Amino acid sequence: MFQHHLNPDCAFCGLPRMQGYPLCEPCHTDLPWLDVGGVPALPDCPTSISAFAYQAPISNLLLGIKFGKNLRELATLGTLTATGILPQLTQVPDALLPVPLHTARLHKRGFNQALELARPLAKHLGIPLLTHPVQRDKFTLPQTELDAEQRQHNLQQAFRIHAPLPYKHVAIFDDVITTGATTRELSGLLLANGVDSVEIWSCARTLKSTTIKHS
Repeated sequence: MFQHHLNPDCAFCGLPRMQGYPLCEPCHTDLPWLDVGGVPALPDCPTSISAFAYQAPISNLLLGIKFGKNLRELATLGTLTATGILPQLTQVPDALLPVPLHTARLHKRGFNQALELARPLAKHLGIPLLTHPVQRDKFTLPQTELDAEQRQHNLQQAFRIHAPLPYKHVAIFDDVITTGATTRELSGLLLANGVDSVEIWSCARTLKSTTIKHS
């Protein structure tokens, strides 16, 4: 499915990888893949798709990327995310919107994790990545430090549309979805500004119970 020319070995263990994938077969199979229909719908959004349950080793990878700035692992995880999401799609949206970072946080981290994870998906589907029309104008507290009610209040009016959106069907992409507060705020903004249909996609989803598949 995807080409990896730089390294013939598994990105996790160093054994020979499967053709077209960044991992060997055992490592690929052992990931916490979410089956089609394994993710419950988020409030106000009937279509939500995630590649993985938020558990090891995916949770460790995401934390290491976010705080350790391991861009090689970021590229690997982006490819794996696309591998998990693409088979679950029933239709292709007009565009993909990675959840924006506030400029202060972007400058400190050096990259937007959601944007980089979404790149292989957008490339494979041949749809644009929306990186400019929607921006995060409000500097918010980290969502991981807040409860569900505080998360929703923290994000009120956090985003703003800076340019017209000529798309009717948009998928919002985030690295991890917990309560869905971030994507719900973004979804409401899109629907209030001419978008007819919104889907929520993510690399990983925090779930009380999961439907795990073995590829």
